[in-house]
Amino acid sequence: QALHHALRRPMQREGGSSVSEGKRPSLLRAPVLLKQCFGLDYRSMALYRIVVSALLIVDLWNRSYYIHDHYSSLAIWPVASSVADNNYSFSFHYISGSYGFQAFLMLVAAACAFCTLIGWHWRMFAVANWLMLCSIQTRNMYLLDGGDDFIRMFTFWSMFVPLAERCSIDSLPSKNNKRGTITNANNGGNHNMKGADGSSYHVSFGTLGVWTQFALIYLFTAYLKWAPEWTTDYTATQYALGLDHFLTRFGQFMQGHPLVLKFLTWIVLWFEKAAPIMLIMPVWNGPMRVLSVLGIWAMHIGFGSCLNLGMFVVTPGVCSLIFLPAWFWEVIVPFVRTHAPLPRAYRTPASAGPVTIYTRGDRTWMVATTFSMFFLWNRYQIVDADARTQEPKTDKAGVYSPSPAIRRGSVDGVTLDVRGAEEGVPLSSDHDFGVEYQGKRSSGCLGVLSLFEASCLWFLCPLLRLRVVCTGATRVANFLRRMEAQYNVFASWVYPSTPRKFRNWKVTELIALFFTVFVVYWNFCTFYRSPINPKVFWIG
Repeated sequence: QALHHALRRPMQREGGSSVSEGKRPSLLRAPVLLKQCFGLDYRSMALYRIVVSALLIVDLWNRSYYIHDHYSSLAIWPVASSVADNNYSFSFHYISGSYGFQAFLMLVAAACAFCTLIGWHWRMFAVANWLMLCSIQTRNMYLLDGGDDFIRMFTFWSMFVPLAERCSIDSLPSKNNKRGTITNANNGGNHNMKGADGSSYHVSFGTLGVWTQFALIYLFTAYLKWAPEWTTDYTATQYALGLDHFLTRFGQFMQGHPLVLKFLTWIVLWFEKAAPIMLIMPVWNGPMRVLSVLGIWAMHIGFGSCLNLGMFVVTPGVCSLIFLPAWFWEVIVPFVRTHAPLPRAYRTPASAGPVTIYTRGDRTWMVATTFSMFFLWNRYQIVDADARTQEPKTDKAGVYSPSPAIRRGSVDGVTLDVRGAEEGVPLSSDHDFGVEYQGKRSSGCLGVLSLFEASCLWFLCPLLRLRVVCTGATRVANFLRRMEAQYNVFASWVYPSTPRKFRNWKVTELIALFFTVFVVYWNFCTFYRSPINPKVFWIG
C-alpha cells in the first residue's frame, strides 16, 4: 500500500510545483521532454562520479600487483613491441620502464581518481583521469577486456558533464558563507535536488554524447548478433559456457538446463536493443530508466555468475548509474528509507524533522558542511553560533544574505540567514559542536552519534557506541583543536574560498558535439566494415 501511494505521487514540474495525473505536461513542451529524455540528474551524476572513481582506484590496486610482469622494462610485452603494435599510441609509461617510475605513475593516477571522487577541481582531474587511464591501457593492450573499454569511454565523456555539482568539495558553500545559517529546506528539504534553473536535470551536448555512447555500445552489440545461434537456435549462451577456462561452478550447473539457456539468449538479445531506448522514453521516463539500469546490472551479474569476466561484470552497471532519473531519488529512495526493514532507531520516518547542527569556529563549521553535503540526506541546517544578528537582505535570486560577502558566496538552492547566540543557540562554551534531531539536543560524542543516525552512515552507530571509539574520537577532536592554525592552513587550500560553478562553455559544447558525431561515424564504419579515413583515424 505504501509503495502504491509512493508510485502515484504527483509529478513535479521543472519549477517545483506538483502536477496532478489529469494535468500532466503536454508532449508539445519540447524543453521539458528534452530534459527528461536526454538530461542527467545531478544526484545520479554525483553517484556515478563517486562509484567510477572508486572503481578506478580498485583497478589500479589490482594492476599494482603485476607492475614487474606487465609494465616494467622486463615485462612480457616490452615497450618497443607496444609502440610497434600501434603507431598512434602514446603513453606516459613509455618514458621509463623502471619499477619505481611505473609505481609512481600508478600513484599519480590513484591520486587523480581520489580527487575526482571527492569532487575537488573535478574537471581538471577528470581530464587527468582519462589521460592516465589511456596511458596505462595503451602500455599493454593485451590485458584489456570489455570493461576497460567501457570505463575508458565513459571517463572521456565525464569531462563534458557536471559531475561535481552535488556531493563534492567544489559544491560546498564558500568560506564567505560562514557567518550565518546554511539550510537545505528548499525543494522538499534537499538542496541537492535542483539546479540553478529549478530543474533536477542537466541537458547539453555532453549528456547527449553520454547517451549516444551507451546506446551505440548495446545497439551495435545486438545487431551484430545475427547468426543462427542468436536468432533461431538460441544456443549462443550454451556455446559461451563451453569456455572451460572462464567457467564458474554456477556456469557448470547452468549447462544442465538448456531450455533456461535458450531463454537467456533470447532475453539478452532483445534487452540489448531495448535498454538504450528505455532511457529516453517520453512516457514513464522515470520507471523506464530505473528498469533499464536494473536490467543492465542483472544482465552483467548474470554473465559474471557463469563466467569469470573480471571487472566487466560491474563496469557497465556502474557506468549506467549516471542514467538514474529524478524519480528514483524522489520516490524510490524516500520509500526505502521510510519503510525498509531496518532497526527502528535507524529508520528515517516521514515525520522526522530537520537536523540542526550548531558549530563554533571555522574548523567545526567546515567539517559540518562537508559531512552534511556528502552523507546527510535529511533536511538540515547548519547554524554558526558565532554569527551576529543582522537584518537579512534579499538579492535578485531570492537568496537571503546579511552582508555582501555572504551574497557573493551564495550557492544556488542554499538559503543563507543569520541566527546567532542571541537567539538561543544551545551550545555551551565547553563544546564547539551540537546536534538537534527529532526533538533531542546533544553535543560531544552523543551529538556525533545523533548525526550519524540521521545520515546514510547509520549502520556505523553500533560501532560509535563503543567506549573505546568514543574515547578515541574525543582525543582526535582535542588534537585538532590544538592544531587549529595548521588545520586552517590546510582547509584554506582545499576548501573553496569562492563557489566553483560548472560553466557550459561554448567551446566545450562544440567539442562534445564533434565527438558525438565522430563516435557515430566510427561505429558505423566498424559495423559496415568500411575503412576509416586515415586523416581522422588518429583521433580514435
